[in-house]
Order: sequence, then C-alpha cells, then structure tokens
Amino acid sequence: MTLLEAAGLAVAGLGAGFVAGLVGVGGGVIFTPVLFAIYGVLGVPGAVHTPLTVGTGLFCTGLAAGASALHHVRRNAVHPRMALGVGLASAGAVGLVSGLVVTRPWYDNRLFQLLFAAVLVVVAVRMVRGPAAADFQTCERVDTPRWLPWLGTGTAAGAVASAVGVGGGVVLVPSYNRFFHLPLHRAVGTSSATIFVISAVSTVAYAWLGAGIGGRPLAVGYVDVGTGLLLAVPAVVGAQGGAALAHRIETGWLRWSFAALAVVVAGRLAWNAVG
Repeated sequence: MTLLEAAGLAVAGLGAGFVAGLVGVGGGVIFTPVLFAIYGVLGVPGAVHTPLTVGTGLFCTGLAAGASALHHVRRNAVHPRMALGVGLASAGAVGLVSGLVVTRPWYDNRLFQLLFAAVLVVVAVRMVRGPAAADFQTCERVDTPRWLPWLGTGTAAGAVASAVGVGGGVVLVPSYNRFFHLPLHRAVGTSSATIFVISAVSTVAYAWLGAGIGGRPLAVGYVDVGTGLLLAVPAVVGAQGGAALAHRIETGWLRWSFAALAVVVAGRLAWNAVG
C-alpha cells in the first residue's frame, strides 16, 4: 500500500466515523464497503477477498463499538449483564456462519454483495422511520437473566455480523427496545457493548480460520490489522466529533441523505453482483 492510499484510507475512516457518530448508524455499515473497495483496488485474490473484508470489518467495528460503549457506560446507558449474555450467546452462530459459510468457495463476492445490499436497505428503512412508540417505553426489570430470549437475539445478531461484517445493531437495537423494553438510549448503549463482544468473538474466529493463509502484510488470518487500524483509529476520533455535533444540530435531513446514499450503494452492489 502506498502512502497516498494509506492517507486516503485514514481520511475515509475519519469521515466514516464522523457520519456514524452523527446519525447513529453502526460503523460496520460504512467500514465493510470501504474495505471491499480497497481490497479490490489492491488486487486481493478473489478467494481471500470476501473473508478478509468481513474479518477486518468486524475488527474495525469492534474498536469503534468499544469506544462508543465506554461513552454510554459513563452515562449509565448500558445493561452490562444483557450485553455480555447476548454477546456470548452469539458465539455459536459466529462459529457456524464464519466456518461453514463465509470461508467456503461458494460464498463468493457476488453472494456477499447481494447480502450486504439487503442489509443496507434494512438500515435505510430504519434511518427514515424515526422513533416508534416503543422507543419511549420505560425499562422493565431485566435483572433476572432471560437465557432463551438472549440466545435467540445473540444468534440472530451473530449470524448477521459474521456473514456481512457488521456488528448486528440492525438486530440488537430493535430487539432490546421492543422485546426487552429498554428505553431507546439504553438500547443503543447496550447494543454498542454487545457489538463489542460479538466483534471480539468474530475477530478471533476469522483470525483462527485464516491461520496460515497468505494475505496482507500485518494480517492475522482473515483479519488485516494494519489496514484495519488505518481505517478504525481515525473513525473512533471522527465518531466522537460526530456524536458531539449530533446533540447540537437537527440531523433529520442527514438521516434521509444517508438513507438515500445507502440505497444507491445497495443498488450498485446488487448491479455488480448480477451483472
């Protein structure tokens, strides 16, 4: 990677983090398509392209989610037992999807692009729907572990995370808010903490599954640490600025703009896949 490409990746990470913090979208939704495009430019072999994108995207997402979770912990907006329980419950799904799906030859760039396009459409819809009535529910008592619901939520989030390289927030936030009745701000904070756990488990899985496979410099298996840090560290900084600005301006038009961009990117990915 040239110095110019590294600088471009850092700028992309800064911008991605800023947008993520400003409009509340998960970092993986931005990190993964950036990585997919970068690896295409760098000529990463097709057999490694998709798992390397997913593994590195989860590594970046974990760093960003960890920074966000710390912010929410300071505001007492995280339910720690639920975050840890759901995160660990996702381990089985992470192992199955990463080992039996993403790293298989039939899970190629075409299928990956179609699935990621579908995730982007879901994100776009959630961005423009606005808060539902359930968003203003008060928190019920959730001190007693609810292992079966936690297992179901963790399995769904882990499957999404390990399949397309996002943290699973599209599953976690509505589940925490509507099914576990956490207030929206606490659902978002608990989701960030859960995504950190899921991303950590997934990163270890992709590092292990890709052990011994020649890839990028500074890569550990299917996790490209060097490229990931160039993207994620500026993103963490940008996210802090975006989150701070979000409390000072009206972000409605930004959400619509991001949703429109997500639809355009989804259309482009789908067109590339079928074309």
